[in-house]
Order: sequence, then C-alpha cells, then structure tokens
Amino acid sequence: MLRAVFVRTLKPGVSYAQFADAWVPETDSPYPAKASISRNVADDRQVITIIELDTTPEGFTAARDSLTRPDGAARIAELVESTQLEGLYDQVLDDSAL
Repeated sequence: MLRAVFVRTLKPGVSYAQFADAWVPETDSPYPAKASISRNVADDRQVITIIELDTTPEGFTAARDSLTRPDGAARIAELVESTQLEGLYDQVLDDSAL
C-alpha cells in the first residue's frame, strides 16, 4: 500500500470548500484510490491530504494523472500559502499486526 501525503497551509480567507473544489476530480468514473482531506483542529487553515493506492511506486506514477484534476496543481497553488510535507510512503505496518 502506498500513501501520498500532503500537508498544506491555506492562504488567509480560503475555505476548506474552495480547496476541496480545486482538488476533487470532475469525473463520472469511480475514484481509483482511497482519499481523505482533513483539517487540523488547532489550525483550520492547515489541511492534510492522504491518497492510498494498492500499487507499486511505478504504478502510482502511472495513476497520478487520474488522482486529481488535469489543472489541479495550478488550481491548488492559487489557494495554498505553503506546503509543509509532500511525500510518497510505502506502508510497513498495519492494524493486523497490532
């Protein structure tokens, strides 16, 4: 399982709804991965996006374009003040081992 993780701080005055609208793909097809966007309870301008996909790093690279809007990076850049974390992570432990 791979996870792409992004922690971003939105520009002042940008709402979560604006960010979600910029990020969520416009398609009738089912989304090819599990995804979530959450707000920091201590700072509502900070959002974390986690995309989970059961694939290899190469498979993730091949699927990347279907995970956001074609113009998603540009749309998000207009709303984001800074990105604190951006990475692709390979799962090494899950709840079945606990």
